[in-house]
Amino acid sequence: MAAALFLRAHSAPEAARLLPDGDAVLYVSLKPFHLASNFGSQTANREPEYEEFIRETGIQFDRDLNEAAVAVHPAEPTTANGSTEMQRRFSEVFIGHYDALNLKHYLHKQASSVESYRDHEVFVIPHEGRMVRVALLGVDIVAVSNTTDGATIQGIIDRYRAIALPFGGPALVRKHYKDVPLTSAAWAISSLTTPNGENATLPLPGGIGLALPKDTVTVASLRYLGSVQFKVEAFTSSESDAKRVTDSATNFLQLFRAIENNTQPSGPDPDVKTFFDSIKVEQKGSRSLLTAELPKGFLKKAFSATPDAALPIEEPRAREMTPAHKPTAKNKQ
Repeated sequence: MAAALFLRAHSAPEAARLLPDGDAVLYVSLKPFHLASNFGSQTANREPEYEEFIRETGIQFDRDLNEAAVAVHPAEPTTANGSTEMQRRFSEVFIGHYDALNLKHYLHKQASSVESYRDHEVFVIPHEGRMVRVALLGVDIVAVSNTTDGATIQGIIDRYRAIALPFGGPALVRKHYKDVPLTSAAWAISSLTTPNGENATLPLPGGIGLALPKDTVTVASLRYLGSVQFKVEAFTSSESDAKRVTDSATNFLQLFRAIENNTQPSGPDPDVKTFFDSIKVEQKGSRSLLTAELPKGFLKKAFSATPDAALPIEEPRAREMTPAHKPTAKNKQ
């Protein structure tokens, strides 16, 4: 019994363990936010597509979704509106409350075809130039993937039926989940690369991207310990690489604070200022560590919009920042 409890306490959540390998894995438990917020009462600015989804299924993500885990895959060519571009693909596992009959009825209406795999229906739904596959795994678990290969969601089904091992899951999770602080409500482990194989930039406020050395793995987390603690740890290949990341992050903070003070006549947003004033950046060997505290007001603003889609949205391409690259005065929070 003691061994089982130890394994459960130190293993990644099931939603994350069911995911396939990818360039990044993100996980969030929304239960703490449900207790602290009133997101379910917000109805403004909902997209018509999301409103239709709510009417037909009864599901509201901000109210009914308890956990979500996302695997970020390499980019694949996507054709939409007569043009083709490279876009990342995603696989997701959602855990929450839903009416299976209503959701199945909705999925049947949206699907262009329905595949069968190991007694599970896989709904194939056209969406923005790609095919999205959806499978209802259990009474509270839904899997989604928009990769071209149908084997991706089949692998999720296989892992679900096999009852995922405590230390299973994507390679990034197996190697770095131990670096996620205990009791973290949200975390992300990433080793992102661009389509040409170079390391991607880490997006920061103001449209700035922090350039990361090759083969860097970042582990970001949020947890509540009297206040909301934010932590990002960059695992680099050498102390010199860690110094580059630390120096770039320090330069960014100095520039951002100066820009905020100079471009807002009434002064910077107090919650944003409190957040940035709390940030500490330090180097520990081949690791670069950033820590901060998030005020409640900052979190309320961050989660003020009701989600209007289940699929992640492609972010605008960030401008890359190196120690010698300074942002313009337009970079405002």
